[in-house]
Amino acid sequence: MTVGEGEEGDAPLSYAQQSVWFLERRAGRTRYADPMTFRLVGELDATALRASIEELVGRHEALRTRFPVVDGLPVQRVSARADVPLPLTDLTARPAAEREETADRFLAEELRRPFDLARGPVVRAVLLRIAPREHIVRITLHHLVSDAWSWWAVLLRELEQLYSAHLHGRASPLPPVPAQYRDFVRRQREWLAGPAYPKQLAYWERVLANATPLPPLTLASAAPQRTEQPPRTRWSDIPPPLYERLRAAARRERATLFMLLLTASTRVLRRYVDTDDILVATRGGYRTRAEFEKAVGFFVNLLPVRTRVPAAGDFRGLLHQVRRNLIGVYSHRDVPFERLATDLGLWRPGFGSAISVCVSFQTTPEVPPALEGLDVTPINHDPFSPYPLDLGFYEDGGVLRALLIHHPGQYDDTAAARLLDDLHQELDAACRELERDAGDDAPAPAVGAAASRGDA
Repeated sequence: MTVGEGEEGDAPLSYAQQSVWFLERRAGRTRYADPMTFRLVGELDATALRASIEELVGRHEALRTRFPVVDGLPVQRVSARADVPLPLTDLTARPAAEREETADRFLAEELRRPFDLARGPVVRAVLLRIAPREHIVRITLHHLVSDAWSWWAVLLRELEQLYSAHLHGRASPLPPVPAQYRDFVRRQREWLAGPAYPKQLAYWERVLANATPLPPLTLASAAPQRTEQPPRTRWSDIPPPLYERLRAAARRERATLFMLLLTASTRVLRRYVDTDDILVATRGGYRTRAEFEKAVGFFVNLLPVRTRVPAAGDFRGLLHQVRRNLIGVYSHRDVPFERLATDLGLWRPGFGSAISVCVSFQTTPEVPPALEGLDVTPINHDPFSPYPLDLGFYEDGGVLRALLIHHPGQYDDTAAARLLDDLHQELDAACRELERDAGDDAPAPAVGAAASRGDA
């Protein structure tokens, strides 16, 4: 990408961006790369693909933004021009048996490439040829300018239409983007300067009064390694019969499925700490205004959830406490966590967050782009999380899965597997309790050990 020509005036960062920028600056390396990788089988038009990617970048200011430091503070600076090379690495000269392993190594190395946030660009793309009719494409954004909704609901959906248009020599069918990320930043700062912020802050002052960080679980390594290792991921499929029972139980209790999953997660955490004051966080979005539904950027906010979890107690009572808590949290979701942490003193020594465990529910359907003439399948990658434990639930196509991201220096593979096994047991026990209390005499098969897949 060529930057520096036709740049617009500087703008401040959002509060979420400030946090990511500071943490990455402190680490001294790129930690927040956000790649999407797909296998393409069929007749690929690489020229149309590159033109489509460049048009995406041209449509969305966030993808043309760099972050220089001015007077000691980072600013957003948008460039008007967007060139995105799509270099091709041809692996067809290698023996067929070696191509996948070579591609894996290439993608792993590509993910380690740093972003120069001050100079840009914050987007790059690569293309691998595995066979004449088989390619792998990776598009990597920096998380400062992206989130899950930006990818799955906006960019990949626009890529479908743009690729088809370029394939047939047609003009873009997409309307102009109604709002850009800098519009959101301006609105956020106006809101914080208005009368609504003190009212929402008063809620958080009450809810988080005397809150303390969740201590390390007893499953944690006795002597956590100081050398930072990349996070590891472990997937766990919720058995379909249990998934259906969970949905039915949530409906009976007038709760969402996530409320039930979060309740079970707090019960699991309570097993391994000597306190009933369980402070975790969940992720929420700022896209409450219709104009930002088609915007690309980092719209994620971290929402603290504080629950009193007795060592022994009924699940229904805890579920309804979590339900009340989440309703309150979502009703006061506009306060940026970074501003909240500063105003309420939620930072730990060394500028660490008081949040060490995150539990979220992914609601954006993860549908790969339907590119004309191509069979497109996603290639999994290990996402980064700054939290020692980050548990995400994914509901898609009648399937419920859990993804646990864990930092091996503190929680090794054995600890991660134990937590997921405990989660399955807790979910099964919760269903049994709620079914019994509801007078449901239907047979409820026991759930065995979690079927999990760990990726180092």
